[in-house]
Amino acid sequence: MDFSYKNTLLLVVIILLHSLAGKSLPAQQTDTLQDTIPDTATLWLTLPADTTAPINVLERSVPNKAFHTGEKLSFVVRYGFLHAGNATMEVKEIVPVKDRRAFRIVSTARSKKTFDFFFKVRDRVESLLDTAGLFSWRFNKTLREGAYKFDLNVDYDQYRGKAFVELIRYHNTNPLTVKKKEHLMVPIPPYTLDILDAFYFVRTQNLRVGMPLYINNHDNKKVYKLKVLVQKRETVKVKAGKFRCILVQPVLKGAAIFKQKGKLWIWLTDDQYKIPVQMKSAVFIGKITTELTKIEGVPLPLPSQVQ
Repeated sequence: MDFSYKNTLLLVVIILLHSLAGKSLPAQQTDTLQDTIPDTATLWLTLPADTTAPINVLERSVPNKAFHTGEKLSFVVRYGFLHAGNATMEVKEIVPVKDRRAFRIVSTARSKKTFDFFFKVRDRVESLLDTAGLFSWRFNKTLREGAYKFDLNVDYDQYRGKAFVELIRYHNTNPLTVKKKEHLMVPIPPYTLDILDAFYFVRTQNLRVGMPLYINNHDNKKVYKLKVLVQKRETVKVKAGKFRCILVQPVLKGAAIFKQKGKLWIWLTDDQYKIPVQMKSAVFIGKITTELTKIEGVPLPLPSQVQ
């Protein structure tokens, strides 16, 4: 599957979103297609729960004091000195899934109208994260980036250690028509996380400088150990306020823009919430910075907030 550097805007916002490589940004591009982003992940595969499988996911319980339903984080995304777009990360609600309960987490990225003429982005990622064990049940990624239209839908059978993956690439037409569709099964280790859920899992952990975290991560056709470096503590000032932070760096593997040609740094509040305050990437197309502008659904001021 050939992905694109066009995903960089969403990737920086979501952490993470991924191992994307290939083409460079176009010098100029317009997109008159309708914004075909569903409100819910209607493309998710529907698979029955299998409680007779060898892995008992009920055994794992991860304490979570970091996030709960109602949390909504808003960001501004800058490409160099330009205000390129805006993004959100939101814990919408708790929903039933396979006889369990899961957080429905939604993240969006949208280019600014003045930036649309150069490169229009209307991206949405939705995931279901088990409330008790903090592992993934479902994942839906909808990318609408210039002429690049792509959906990724995953149903995680954590009982049997399998991820059922659907990949859809579209022609740049209105309405959209399918260019290529692929279905596959990927074996997964217990408690595997998609890239969005992995970020929320990191927020629940006791982060200690110099002690990296390792997470079973699934992305498209691959499963690997996501390494998260915990580097240092710093104070960061953004529109949402001034915060004492801890700096982490996810190290993504595979055919990814962060493999050798770029890096990603994330500043999390140094308290129980570990809210992302600032994200910076340095890739061959330039520098992208994401800054927190608004916090909703969380008691304020945060313990790490500097008055």
